[in-house]
Amino acid sequence: MTDDCLVSVLIPVYNVQDFIIRCLDSVVQQTYKGKMECILVDDCGTDDSMVLAEEWIAEKGDRRFRILHHKTNRGLAAARNTAVEAASGDFVMHLDSDDWLEFDAIEQLIKKQQETNADIVSGNAVRHDVSNNSILVEPEYATKMEMVWKMIELNIDHVIWRRLIRRSLYTDNSINAVEGINIGEDHHTLPKLAFYAKKCVRLDKVVYHYNCINENSYMHSISREAQIKRFHSDLASINILLAFFHDKDEKSVKRLKEIKSFFLYRFVTDCYFKKEERNYNDAMKMLYRMGDDCLTLVGLTGIWQRCIRRTYNRYRFYNFIKTHIK
Repeated sequence: MTDDCLVSVLIPVYNVQDFIIRCLDSVVQQTYKGKMECILVDDCGTDDSMVLAEEWIAEKGDRRFRILHHKTNRGLAAARNTAVEAASGDFVMHLDSDDWLEFDAIEQLIKKQQETNADIVSGNAVRHDVSNNSILVEPEYATKMEMVWKMIELNIDHVIWRRLIRRSLYTDNSINAVEGINIGEDHHTLPKLAFYAKKCVRLDKVVYHYNCINENSYMHSISREAQIKRFHSDLASINILLAFFHDKDEKSVKRLKEIKSFFLYRFVTDCYFKKEERNYNDAMKMLYRMGDDCLTLVGLTGIWQRCIRRTYNRYRFYNFIKTHIK
């Protein structure tokens, strides 16, 4: 293994005071003997995360670590973008600040990359819940497009962490996370990276530890407000991918339309049973705009299509009345 490959470990930091030291320890303890830098992005949290991180870095005296500061809280997507823009590495590895790396993660990922000359190398992860742990196994891909098709699905497979990613995929193709979409922002980022990659491979080893017990994480909240926010973030990511793939890959576009139609339908039924009239009407309007062909893809035919049209027309009528009659 050569030692001239620079790896940039990118860590967004926000309200993780109980976990940040374990995260940083996992970086400094890496067995990788090549060049490495670690960039922390301070996203203006309200706890002592950055105080602890700064004290840890000062104590270690490790010049591979540096901190970038946002002036205001801008969210996870912006923090990831800031880190990528500042990175100098041939490859980047995203590490959430409440998670941690397996001790030989970078060594094993780089070894696999040099054996295969891949642009993206993805490993397995351990998911740590309150009651038990489970292994998240990275799927096998025969081609890079198989990875793209897997990544556009709304599941855990599209996460940006647990992967070694050639930095030029970002810089050469102007790829970044859309600021403001802070839940599942990797859903609209990773498929684009995979599309431009020449080769994507899987490493059948655990490289990452995914912490699901941080109460401050975006994914932890189960409140209705958080669920609605997650809905809008996921919908925005689907729309971003539809716009990206519309002139690039017909199969991706067809599947994304199916995903969007079914996603909206599930939200509509959820809002109906929870008696959320405004959210119900808004989602019905979006379903209407998908068109009958898209609705048919997921089995929404006949009475459902008529119901969607009636709801949309009623919505337009009410808006007309409110706008023109005072």
